[in-house]
Amino acid sequence: MSPEAWIAGLVAALLLSATLLWLAIGWLGHWRLNRPPGSSRPADFTFTPWETDAAHEIAEFTTSDGVRLHGWFLRHEDESRVVVVMHGYRGEKSDVLGMSTALWRAGFDVLLFDFRGRGRSARAPITMGLWETADLAAALDWVAGRVPNARIGLLGFSMGGVVAILGGADDRVRAIVADSVFGSQREVLEHAADRDARRFFRGWIPGSAFLPAMEWWHRRSGRPGFDAIAPVRRLAALAETPILFIHGTRDHWIPPDHARRLVEAAPETSESWIVDGALHCGAYFVDRPGYCERVATFFERHLGR
Repeated sequence: MSPEAWIAGLVAALLLSATLLWLAIGWLGHWRLNRPPGSSRPADFTFTPWETDAAHEIAEFTTSDGVRLHGWFLRHEDESRVVVVMHGYRGEKSDVLGMSTALWRAGFDVLLFDFRGRGRSARAPITMGLWETADLAAALDWVAGRVPNARIGLLGFSMGGVVAILGGADDRVRAIVADSVFGSQREVLEHAADRDARRFFRGWIPGSAFLPAMEWWHRRSGRPGFDAIAPVRRLAALAETPILFIHGTRDHWIPPDHARRLVEAAPETSESWIVDGALHCGAYFVDRPGYCERVATFFERHLGR
């Protein structure tokens, strides 16, 4: 074999190896993103409204694509104001039980439920908020059937806030609180990939270089492309809906810049509350009474007393 042929073969082998490594790392990122949330504890080993002494009933309903969802409805007699509270990407409804109970004590009915593939809802493929809009639509239908003439507000944390924005253009929804929401899936994944690359590759390779491979696997699994989930582009459809954006200055998962751009694109009736020192979805834990009062006051202003 001539030296030229040997070098050409070596270059081809290196290119093939690099491509396979690129696809393998992309598959790993795709798997980490879409693997079903798991827990080592039984499903019943969790806090419920019984611990918070909230009057409640079980809420079960089915989405338009056939996924059975499980929730709790914290109720009052003769109350028409309902807040639907939605947890984050890998969370479940018990994560937002504290805030939900506070809203119930403030006089609101509250529905909190597990998104598809989480908690006690049925197993189903998950996304970062797009397919979950069908879950919100089913929840709104359930509320409409349970509470005549309901005046509905949405409170969503992280992905739950994304779902509120993507699915909130509904005549029944009068106000939205979005806590720690990203502007677009692509940007938040680029941020996460670059952060992981600094840890594993010491900055030699940017993590975003593997994002196209990750998206290739993502599409092969039947999921939408990363640009399909972009709340910042959905805000025009919510021109008549007041929104309160909440974000922490120490959010390492979704940088506060996302909140700034969302507020700039939001209706003029919207508000922002940037909480100094708060982590991702951490504003509640910085000042529980203050957080609950501010959110309850926002809903009272837009849902009525």
